[in-house]
Amino acid sequence: MGIFRRKAQPGPGVGQQQAIDEFWAWWTAEGAAATARGIADRDPSSMVEPISTRVKAIDQGLAWELGPGRGAAHLLVVSPEGNPEVRAAARRWLRSAPSADATWEYADSRQRGSCDGSLEIGPHRIGFSEVVIGARREGTHLDVTVHHPSFHDLPEDVRQQVTMLALDEAIGENDVETWLGHIGPSVEAPLDGFPLVHLAAVVDGLAAEHRDDEGEMTWALLQGEGPAGRVIASAQVPLRATTSPELDHHVAVSVSYADRTEEGLPGDGSLSALRALEDHVAERLGGSGRIVAHETGAGIRTMHFYVDSTGPGASVVRAAVTGWDQGRCGVEDESDPAWNRVAHLRT
Repeated sequence: MGIFRRKAQPGPGVGQQQAIDEFWAWWTAEGAAATARGIADRDPSSMVEPISTRVKAIDQGLAWELGPGRGAAHLLVVSPEGNPEVRAAARRWLRSAPSADATWEYADSRQRGSCDGSLEIGPHRIGFSEVVIGARREGTHLDVTVHHPSFHDLPEDVRQQVTMLALDEAIGENDVETWLGHIGPSVEAPLDGFPLVHLAAVVDGLAAEHRDDEGEMTWALLQGEGPAGRVIASAQVPLRATTSPELDHHVAVSVSYADRTEEGLPGDGSLSALRALEDHVAERLGGSGRIVAHETGAGIRTMHFYVDSTGPGASVVRAAVTGWDQGRCGVEDESDPAWNRVAHLRT
């Protein structure tokens, strides 16, 4: 677990990128050295106010913590604490960070730990080695229950807090949000439970199933029946905002196509044109956005793009589809940091 954590409080309305730039200018000039000295002196509390002031200027919902690094002596984490509304801010902070060195490395989510530490909750000591996990696979995610012997004596809100901290310790904050579905504490040990330390291997195995030989995310093919007939869809797996937190703005492109089968799906004459349109938009977006899913039926294909709200991504998409010549083309865009607009396509 981190050796120091502080929730950032509401801050001034400074432009986000300006606040990020100001944080890193201060950090490289004096903050990094001063914080390392505080840790060496076993008194990092002197850095609470200067770090918190600058983190909360980026976004009031961010939290931060210090801990040991893997490749460096120390780790500085700025975390959204599971809040999708500020996940993009944390990622932008990280993307502006200096390169890691022997003293400092950086992350925008809590990292995996060794599962050999403990938490102190009032009179109770919660040892991670005593935590037991029950896991059940549901599609492309795991539903989990978390048990510790002391849960019998703890109120529900504390059980929930311990549950989330234990899962962060085992697989890291990002994988908790990416691969876990329903999460709940249990006062009874699961019959098929296993130690917390083994959860990482289970999650890593699940993630590996959904990577191709180049390490890229795979796509799932879905189908069903809609009000107007058959619908097919394709979506990346996992279809979670944690895969690209900075892409926090949804752009839906809905186009009609001329060549339709009897079921209303695209025939050969339109299928290649639809694929070419997707490729064209993706090329125009470059690294500022990407398509994550599309769904097709009744003569309409809707393509779901996510773009960075701080850039021109939505305008780029609108401009890129103006040449569609097979029928109607509509574009709608809105802020959607949690990727709720594609939640119905998650498997």
